[in-house]
Parts: sequence; structure tokens; C-alpha cells
Amino acid sequence: MIVLIAIALGSYFKGAVGIGLPTIAVPTLAAFLGAEHAIVVLTIPVAASNIWICWRYRKMNTDVPHLKISLIAAGFGTATGALVLASLSDIALLWLLVGWLGLYLLLLALKPDFQLKGEVAKKTAPVLALIAGMCQGATGIAGPVIASWIHSYRLHSKTYVFAVSLMFLVISGTHVIAIGGLGLYTEERIIQGIWALIPTILFTQFGMWTTPYISPKWFNRCVI
Repeated sequence: MIVLIAIALGSYFKGAVGIGLPTIAVPTLAAFLGAEHAIVVLTIPVAASNIWICWRYRKMNTDVPHLKISLIAAGFGTATGALVLASLSDIALLWLLVGWLGLYLLLLALKPDFQLKGEVAKKTAPVLALIAGMCQGATGIAGPVIASWIHSYRLHSKTYVFAVSLMFLVISGTHVIAIGGLGLYTEERIIQGIWALIPTILFTQFGMWTTPYISPKWFNRCVI
């Protein structure tokens, strides 16, 4: 029941603000099944939720800056991160994610109108995408990096949801292929991942329905 609630809650936030499923569900599932098992199982519903959102919001692809190079870098980073899935220090990566998010929140506190644009945005996009991909490949969680990075573009709420979901789609798709190539999928894990699709799709769609009713102020609070 706890796992089901975590997947449903994460899927709702995924549909509403573009992030939340791996961030909420991976730690919860890992507490019962172990980190590797949780990461592998959740690659299936995570990929499905991103496919669903990207298809529904596909007309917004022209509104996202530096999209192509970011997607390529994210895919490469994910493949690299998957190679160290079994040996990565969880504590080291946790501090990396906390450090990144902390720096971004500090920047927002000091400069609330901060926005990545122009040449700076062009140069940092592939680097941040690479880091996000590596985090996803190694731990199944890239939300803190992608959410804060895309948030700095100051996009419209639906465009933001599409942008982060498209980035996650490339990352999660590459993750599925990499994990499959490493032989980490078992019959049990695949079946569990397929069962998780039911609450994932239902609550992702429910979240998408609520996006237009979330004020910009509360949308930003949910993202951060």
C-alpha cells in the first residue's frame, strides 16, 4: 500500500508539474526491495509517464531553447551513469544532488529573477544535461538537476512540463536500453514494472488536468 501511494503521488506531481515520480517512488520502493531493484523496476513506469506527457504536449517542442544538444548530452550521460549503477557511492551522489539544489536555491534567494538565456544558456545546457543523465543512469533520479535547470528558463507551466518530460524521456529511454543491456531486468522486475503502469498513467493524466489551475506562484513552489 505504501509503495502504491508513493507511485500514485509521484505520478500526480509528474503530470502536474513535470517531476516527482522517481524522486518520490525510488526511495520508497528501495526501502522495501533495495536500491538496484527499485531503480530497475521503476524505469518502466517512468518511461511510460514521459511518453504520455510528451505526446499530449508535443506541439510545444518549438518553445524549448537548446533542445537538440541537451537531449544528446542527456542520453550519453545516462548510458555512462548506468555503467556504475552497482558500485556508485549513494552518499557521494546524495551530496552532489543536495549541493546542486542548494546552490540553485541560494541563487534564487539572492537573485529571484535569475534566468538562463543567451550564450550562457547555450553553453551550460549540454553540461547540465550530461550531469542529469549521469544521475539518472546511476540512481534513477535526475529530478533535482533537470527541474532547477529548466526552471531557470522561466517557461510557461505547460511548456515547462513538456520540456522536463522530454528530457526525462530521452534519459529514461536510454536508461531502459542500458539496464537491459547489462542484464538487470528479470522476469519479476519486468512484471512489477508493468503492474506499476496502471497507477502511473491514471495519476499522471489526473495531474495534467490540474496543471492549468495551478497559479504560477504555487507551480514554482511545487517545482522547487
